[in-house]
Amino acid sequence: MRFRPWRGVVAALTIIPWLAAVARSGQSPARSPAPGVVLNDSARAEGLPLLIATNQLGLGAEAQKLVAWVLVHRGPLTLGAADLSIKDAAGSSFALSPAMTRTLGRINQWYGLAATKENPITHAQLEAGVIAPASIERIRDLFEAAIRRGVRIGDQWLTPETGGEATLDTELRFVEARDPRWTIVREMVKVSADPAALAAFCEQRAMDAAQVDSHGLLKNAIGRLRLGMAGAREELNRALLTVARNAAPTYSMGPEEQLTLITGADWEGRYVGGWHTHAPHDAKGEWEGGDVPSFEDMQNAIQYGQYLTLSFQPEGFDLYDGEALGDAKRVDLKLLKVIRYRSPSWREHFRKVRPGSSVQSRKCVPHGRADASRIAALFVVAYVQYAAFSAPCAPGASTLACSTDLQDGTLGSWR
Repeated sequence: MRFRPWRGVVAALTIIPWLAAVARSGQSPARSPAPGVVLNDSARAEGLPLLIATNQLGLGAEAQKLVAWVLVHRGPLTLGAADLSIKDAAGSSFALSPAMTRTLGRINQWYGLAATKENPITHAQLEAGVIAPASIERIRDLFEAAIRRGVRIGDQWLTPETGGEATLDTELRFVEARDPRWTIVREMVKVSADPAALAAFCEQRAMDAAQVDSHGLLKNAIGRLRLGMAGAREELNRALLTVARNAAPTYSMGPEEQLTLITGADWEGRYVGGWHTHAPHDAKGEWEGGDVPSFEDMQNAIQYGQYLTLSFQPEGFDLYDGEALGDAKRVDLKLLKVIRYRSPSWREHFRKVRPGSSVQSRKCVPHGRADASRIAALFVVAYVQYAAFSAPCAPGASTLACSTDLQDGTLGSWR
């Protein structure tokens, strides 16, 4: 079954059991319900302490005041977006800022995503959502935007993976969180023509550089460059290429990106699970397909109950459904169910999106929303200091009609 994957623990937040007790005690119906949305018990018991711990969007102090109010007011609590307030069962209200109203509302939406043991998402439902015309367009847009965020080092174009979490109604909706490490790689590549500038970047932004230079290759090469050793420039170039090659196929989403996902978009449908891409590979100017799920991908599916792998193919894509791994609690490639999509028009489209090609572009907005920050688990480590992170989609998706893709495409699924 699909369950929400908790990716961290706010163990230090002792306020959680207090709010949980308040939530349990407030189950009686309100005497005079106010217009608005009933606040989910978990949103108040877990979401509010999270806002205090991270101070996201500067809401920590307001969240503390709201917690104090919640502890002495009987639920159920009602969130009113129109009048910017939260009300208790008796009608007493607490005024909220517009930012808190929006943020708490999105946390509440996320907790309301309904894919439960009693109402699971079946593989057939997932497949129907994947092959919907709008879903195919989103998937194509995700790959094209990733290609456009790629970098050229020497004669090779490197395309990064991306990922996030997904919901399902009649379509599969992707909620994207771009890996901030790739932004660091791109900034390095921009100055790489000047070894001194690259060295200065790594030294001035040592913490950022360390995120991608985990083996110290750049650091060692820069040291040799500073000493004026022979071959240091070439060594620095090789180190950068290795760092970029290691970063491109290794998607990572940290606590800050996770929290930003939840509060950065409105949510609808049923919760599917985490997802990530296996990007196309540049093979002398032609695109080769992405890989099957890795051992780590399958471990994620076991840990979280679901982890989708969206693998680019020259004529379409393969979507690997890892739910069965979560049920079996073992790594086994044979347990994966795969939804395949193939289309001649897909191949033709991506022939025009080769490194160095020019394709008339529009703004890519997966999920139909301008803010591409995406969903994630509410629990994060309590000491994380939140810094705003926004990842709007890059320009790049063409206007090729998905209905054409469906008409001439073929698809199938297998275990």
